[in-house]
Amino acid sequence: MNEITIQSIDDLHMLSQRLDFHIFRGQRDCWPLKSKLLRTLEAFGIEKGNYRNRENNLIREFRSRVRLYSDIKLFPSDPLGCYSLMQHFGAPTRLLDFTSSIYVAAFFAVEDVEHKNDSFIWCINEMKIRDSIAPRENYNAPDGNNKEAQYEAMREIARNCISSMDSQESKFLILDPMEKNERISRQQGLFVFPLNISESIEDILIKTYKCKGTFDQARVADYDKVNANELVLRIRIPFNLRQNILKNLNKMNVNHEVLFPGLDGFCKSMYIHVSLLQFQ
Repeated sequence: MNEITIQSIDDLHMLSQRLDFHIFRGQRDCWPLKSKLLRTLEAFGIEKGNYRNRENNLIREFRSRVRLYSDIKLFPSDPLGCYSLMQHFGAPTRLLDFTSSIYVAAFFAVEDVEHKNDSFIWCINEMKIRDSIAPRENYNAPDGNNKEAQYEAMREIARNCISSMDSQESKFLILDPMEKNERISRQQGLFVFPLNISESIEDILIKTYKCKGTFDQARVADYDKVNANELVLRIRIPFNLRQNILKNLNKMNVNHEVLFPGLDGFCKSMYIHVSLLQFQ
């Protein structure tokens, strides 16, 4: 796997033009790509054989009580919609949040101006994952939208995984939720769904897709569309660039107020305004 250390917002602009088929996840540190559910199960020392039972119990508890705490008018009938709703409100699920926008991912990577370590953006070649799970040559959509046909195939695989015993298959899906809320829409959100709860995304990349477990350093200048088709890439954002990146993203209208609708987003945006006063 390659890692690129950017030196300016211009490097990020350049990569945004070259990573056409990728999805992105911003993290404020070099944490592993583990779902909140997996991290929680590990933290409580739950045996792997009980992971799926615990997940089922969480879903059942959420479905039985969610209406007591929310004014949701139409509860999703699709199990994936339930997962999405749980993820939205912070419950531990096997989903990992990704976005189709490198700038949204960059914002989540650098939003905490108090953090003193480098930040990271994980980039996964979505087209290659789609083709490995649901090869495009198997589809001939009437409207020509074979990408949506692949998405629906992956949604169906996820539904079957949820309704059956936990899969031991070492793969992950990329899900474009059919029932989007305003936050997902604004953040151009997608979900990564590991078929096996007990595996991190890195485990799967190494085991199934034969990616290296270490990172080779690459330069932005050498990273053009010809060699930008690898499966996974990591972008490092040095911590001393954090405020400058935030400043530029804010000018692009990528901030809390836009990404999080309502008063919650507006109040969070005031924290960023304080951090940017020196640039006024």
